Amino acid sequence: MNRHFRTFWGITLTAALLLVPVYGIYADTQADSGAAEAAQVQSTEDITGKSEVIYGMLTAEGSVQAAYVVNHFEVASAGTLTDYGIYASVRNLSSTLPMRQTGDEVTADVEAGDFYYQGNMDSAELPWLIEITYRLDGNSITPEMLAGKSGTLEIQIITSQNPAANPVYYENYVMQISVTLSSERCSNIQAADAQLAEAGKDRMLNFTILPGKDANVTVSAEVQDFEMVGIDISAVPYSMNLDTLDTSEMTDQFTQLADAISSLDEGVGQLVDGIKDLNSGAGELKSGSEGIWQGLSALSGNAGILTEASSQINIALTQISDAMGNGMTSDLDLDALGQLPDGLMQLTDGLAQVSGGISQLKEGFVQAYDALDSAISQIPAPSITEEQLAGLYAATDPSQYGVLEQLQKNYAAAQTARGTYQQVKAAFASVDGTLSALSGALDIMEDQLTGIAGQIGAGLSGLDSLSQLGELASGLAELSSNYQSFHKGLAAYTDGVKQLAGGYSDFNSGVSQFNSGVGELKDGAGELSDGTGQLNEETSKLPDTVQEEIDKMMEEYLGTDFAMVSFTSEKNQNVDLVQFVLKCGGIEKPEEIVVLQAEAEPEETFWDRVVALFQ
Repeated sequence: MNRHFRTFWGITLTAALLLVPVYGIYADTQADSGAAEAAQVQSTEDITGKSEVIYGMLTAEGSVQAAYVVNHFEVASAGTLTDYGIYASVRNLSSTLPMRQTGDEVTADVEAGDFYYQGNMDSAELPWLIEITYRLDGNSITPEMLAGKSGTLEIQIITSQNPAANPVYYENYVMQISVTLSSERCSNIQAADAQLAEAGKDRMLNFTILPGKDANVTVSAEVQDFEMVGIDISAVPYSMNLDTLDTSEMTDQFTQLADAISSLDEGVGQLVDGIKDLNSGAGELKSGSEGIWQGLSALSGNAGILTEASSQINIALTQISDAMGNGMTSDLDLDALGQLPDGLMQLTDGLAQVSGGISQLKEGFVQAYDALDSAISQIPAPSITEEQLAGLYAATDPSQYGVLEQLQKNYAAAQTARGTYQQVKAAFASVDGTLSALSGALDIMEDQLTGIAGQIGAGLSGLDSLSQLGELASGLAELSSNYQSFHKGLAAYTDGVKQLAGGYSDFNSGVSQFNSGVGELKDGAGELSDGTGQLNEETSKLPDTVQEEIDKMMEEYLGTDFAMVSFTSEKNQNVDLVQFVLKCGGIEKPEEIVVLQAEAEPEETFWDRVVALFQ
C-alpha cells in the first residue's frame, strides 16, 4: 500500500465522518436472499433514517481493488441497532464501543443521534463495468509506463452494465465521470460532450451518463512529463423536475406551421382550379387563333386574285369610259357591258364571305380571350417569401425536399405564366378591335361595289338606244374615276392583309407555345397539389406527434417511481439513500530512492589515544 493509497484511505474515512451527512453518496452490490426485519433499535424508538455510501478503490484501468460501505443512521433514542450486510470486518466510526457481527447480522449499542459504522467488503459487484485505456502517440500503453512520458495522449473510458449486479442502480442512477488534468503538464485538451471547469492550475472534465446508458468518452491532450490524479466516478439516483416544463410555445409554433401549410395547400388547390380554366381557355384561344391564321392565310393567298379581278374591272371601266368619251360608241358591245354588274356583284359576294369569316373568327377569339383572361386572373399574385420557404424547408423531413423543390418550380412557373400574360394582355385585347375594323372595312367596300353594280345595271336598263349613250358615258366616266380610288384602296387593303398575315404567323406560333406551356403548367400544378396535399396530411399531425415525442422524452427522463433498495442486503428496509463514490488509481512517477553514504571515520592520532585514556 503506497503513500497515496494510505492518504486516500485516511481522507475517505475523515470524509465519511464529516461530509456524508451533507453530500450522502450511493452504491450497489449483489444482496443476500431471504426476507428479514428492517434495521432497527431493539426495544427503543424506530430509526428515523438510513443511508449507505459505497466507496470503491479502482486501478487506473478501472478494475475493482477494494470496497467498503459507510452506513449512517439517524437514531431517535438509545438502544441496540441491528443491520445486515456481508462484511469481512466492521468498525464503529461514532464511538469506541465494540460492534458484534454474526453472519450477515451486525449489531451495536447506540446513543440517540447520528451513528456511523464502516463495513469492509472482500469483494463487491458494482453496478457498472469500467474499462480505461491509454494511448500515447497512437500506441497502447500501460498506466505504469505512461508516468513521466511526453507526447499526444488519448484516454478512453468505457462503462457498461454489470450483469452480475442488481440492475436497479444501472437503470435509475445518473453517473458522473471526472477527469482532472494539470494545465502545467497538459495542453490542447480536447473532450467532446464534457463540461469544463477550472480548479486552480487544474482543468476538470466532467461527463454525465444518464440512467440505463453506457459511456464511451475520450479525452486527448498534448502532455509533458505526464502525471495525473485518479479519475473520480460517482453515481446518485436520477431526479429531474419536468412537471413545470412548458412546451406549449413549441407546440403552438408547430400548430401555426401546420395551419400555414394547410392554407398553402388550399391556395394551391385554388391555383390548380384556375390553371385548369386557364388551360381550357388557352386551348380555345389556340383553336381560335388557328382559325384566324387560316382565314388570314386564305385571305392573303386570295388577295392577288381579288386585286387582279378589281384591276381588270378598273381597266375595263377605263377603256369603256375612254371609248365612250372618244365617240366610239358604235364599237361598244352592249351585251358585254351588261355583264359588268354581275362581275361586280360576284366580287361583292367574295368580300361578303371574307367579312363573314372574319366576324366568326372575331367571335371565337373573344370567347377564347375571355376564358383565358378569367383563368389567368385566378392565379394569385406572388405571396410566398424566401423566409417562409426557408421555414418550410426547416420543418420538413429531408426526404421530402424533392417534393418541395418541385412545388417551388411549379409555383415559379405559375407566376411566370401570370407575368407573361400581363405583358401580352394589351396585344390580345387589341385583336378584337383589329378584327372589327377589318370586317367593317370589307363591309364598306362591299357596299360600295354593290352600289356601283346597281348604278351600272340601272344605267344599262334605261338605255333604249345608242342615243342615250352620252348620259351613260358621263356616268361611266365618273364611275371609272371613283373605281380607280376604290381599286387603290383595295390594293392597299390587300397589302395590309398580307402584312397582317405575316405578322400573325409569329403571334399564332406564340399562342401555340403558350398553350403547350399552360398544359405543362397544369401538369406541374397537379403534382404541386399532390405534394402540398401529402405535406398537409403529414404536417397536420405534426403538433400531436411532437407532443407525443415530448411526452415520451419526459417519461424517459422523469423515470419510474424508483424505490430505494439497500446495496449491502435486501434485508435492510426503509433505506433513504444509496450513493457510490469510486476512485481510480492515479498515474505517478515512482519515488526516487536516496542512498545515504556513511561518512568514513577519520584516522585516530596519537593525541586521540591519549585523550581517550582520560575519558
